[in-house]
Amino acid sequence: MSKNEREVKFGFQLAAVDASGTSDADLYKTMLADAKLGYDLGYEIAWVVEHHFSDYFPQPSPIAILSHVAAMCPGLGLGAMVLVTPWYQPVRLAGEIAVLSHLSKGPLHLGMGRGNAPMEYEAFGVPMDEAKQRFEETWRILDLAMKGKPFTFKGENLSVDREIRIRPLPDVSKINFYGAIGNPASATKIADLGLAPISNGSLPFETQRTVMKTWHDIAAERGLPTDVDKPVGVTLVIADTDEEADALARKYIPRWFEVQVEHYAFDAARHHDLPDYRPFAETHARRVKMTDPANLDPLLDVSLVGSPETVAKRLQTYIDIGFNSFILQAATPDIPQAVRAEWLTRFANEVAPRFSSKYSAKPRAAAE
Repeated sequence: MSKNEREVKFGFQLAAVDASGTSDADLYKTMLADAKLGYDLGYEIAWVVEHHFSDYFPQPSPIAILSHVAAMCPGLGLGAMVLVTPWYQPVRLAGEIAVLSHLSKGPLHLGMGRGNAPMEYEAFGVPMDEAKQRFEETWRILDLAMKGKPFTFKGENLSVDREIRIRPLPDVSKINFYGAIGNPASATKIADLGLAPISNGSLPFETQRTVMKTWHDIAAERGLPTDVDKPVGVTLVIADTDEEADALARKYIPRWFEVQVEHYAFDAARHHDLPDYRPFAETHARRVKMTDPANLDPLLDVSLVGSPETVAKRLQTYIDIGFNSFILQAATPDIPQAVRAEWLTRFANEVAPRFSSKYSAKPRAAAE
């Protein structure tokens, strides 16, 4: 096991994806098969993304999915990466979180973000230029609701005019909230809101170091605890050699970017002049570029792609940056369930034991 201040946590992305042409019903069957596999392998958290109306992870209700997983895999941690809170009625969301806190025997790790898909905002009738304020106000309401006391709230876009108290009373001992961070500026905002960070491991390591340092410095300045879980989602492709893993990544990952382009491109030009969303326009341009396997190097350089030894070295880089909870992203569109199951199995048996005593090293032959 690596000599770190604390043992890291390992979770996995739970997604309704499989080989091209798989029906929605079968996508959900394979997603639940992944949940059972991850549970049996000893992973600590199953993480679910939220998206609507397209092939880009057709998972409109993370809480409903997690509620089912809670019954199927007792004690497994449940994560959202992330709940796009501007699309929710916040009091209703608070009640659903409270219910989940009682249905689950494991902890809840609820990341929150504001999303950036015009299609989804328009479908929900929420103006994109209100997204930032709605995100902040929804968190303020959730924070009040989780205290279990009567409350009201008045904001610019959202309000709770009648005094209410959430029932059932949430089991706050299980609930951990995080704010999505994509750049140093958002790291400052998330720390100002008193939230722990949840990040996407697709940025250059230097940018990620700046993000984590910014969050840590602001949180410390505000007197907030900094010894908290700091999750990051990282692409996982593991094989006997780096060359084999690289070939697999270039085979499967471009489709992930293709569906992202399809999902986010809808009328995007109409929103390019919103100041808060200019960084996302740049991100979209990168997505388009990444649909070409030859252009994947910037992502692969910061991903857990390679032999077990290479993956372990890359993981240590993330730990040195300050992350201590990992969301292994092995399930993206068109990756067959059997393929990603092999990657998750190999990581649990050949990499995770180097970093956490909760996992037992198993030779590959024994694991098979």
